[in-house]
Amino acid sequence: MKSLIALSVLLTVSSATVLTRCDVARAVKNSILTAFTKYSVADWVCMAHHASKYNTLAKYDERGNNGMTRSAYYGIFQIHSQWWCADTQFPNSPNGCNMNCNVFLKNGHDLQTDIDCAAIIVNQQGMEAWKSWVDNCKGRFINYYTYFCEW
Repeated sequence: MKSLIALSVLLTVSSATVLTRCDVARAVKNSILTAFTKYSVADWVCMAHHASKYNTLAKYDERGNNGMTRSAYYGIFQIHSQWWCADTQFPNSPNGCNMNCNVFLKNGHDLQTDIDCAAIIVNQQGMEAWKSWVDNCKGRFINYYTYFCEW
């Protein structure tokens, strides 16, 4: 039984798609996110690095003092369920992106839904909406996140 559980965990972990920084840079460079000229491709790559380590299946549950899940963060950009998406766990979210949270959890290189929602968020709140960006990228030298990436 223990070996079956260990095998299940290994299969789950090994099936996660962890992109490279250049994969993320290419996806951002070829997207609507470049229309927000206040932010560079490096800003998005830096934020994704600190938010999810480029893991497209990243999910972080935010727990209250009682240990119950209050909200969650989904996908490579860690889209917050409290404001931007809804699912069965958080059906009463304002759902600013009008998307189910689980669409941000996927294997592969297709980041289109993540990018579409991130564009809505950055248009309304700027990148300040992401604590990982504020704490690790804002006002810092971050250009190296896109060094040696082929566009």
